[in-house]
Amino acid sequence: MKKSAALLLIASMLFSGLSFAGEKWPSRASTEDLDWTVTGYVAWLSPEQLGDMLIGQAELTDNKLYALALTKRLKRWNSGWDFEVEGQVAKHDGPLQDHWELNALGSFRWNRFYWDRFINTSFAVGLGLSYATEEGLFEIIAHGDTSKLMTYILVDLDFSLPQYPKWALDVRIHHRSSAYGTFNDNIQGASNALGVGLKYRW
Repeated sequence: MKKSAALLLIASMLFSGLSFAGEKWPSRASTEDLDWTVTGYVAWLSPEQLGDMLIGQAELTDNKLYALALTKRLKRWNSGWDFEVEGQVAKHDGPLQDHWELNALGSFRWNRFYWDRFINTSFAVGLGLSYATEEGLFEIIAHGDTSKLMTYILVDLDFSLPQYPKWALDVRIHHRSSAYGTFNDNIQGASNALGVGLKYRW
């Protein structure tokens, strides 16, 4: 078998929901029709950038937030993709920030992975708006300035046991930025937080 064909086969096994040996891999997309999700999580803020957070090289601080998110799946494709909308209420708690934050976003979620028969996994990326009731001091110190209204980006990864598909461990990145100066030209970088929590689907 040629190298390119072998790589294509491996990629198909890892990231598709096609049948293998006559059996479809179990996943959230194929086994359960759970359109609503509530997520509670705590996240620790970091002065580092989104790229540093994604590769695990961000330094976390004592400034944190507690968030509750409600998610609705609006569209499901048989390929394994979902489109969702989500609303969040978050409370900052730390030496530099102590205010409320409201976020609204849309996201695309991928539900099928090769190992779903052992650990059911899904991955999502979302984009929306974030509104803070105060201009946070942490953001001002870390990035030179801030704004109450900014862009919001979500990166979300969750894991559940196949026999308990309604419950999942959730890891997410909570990101606020000026979107390259759209909301404030003086902001250098973005506010990022690494969160961990629990999901319940129904």
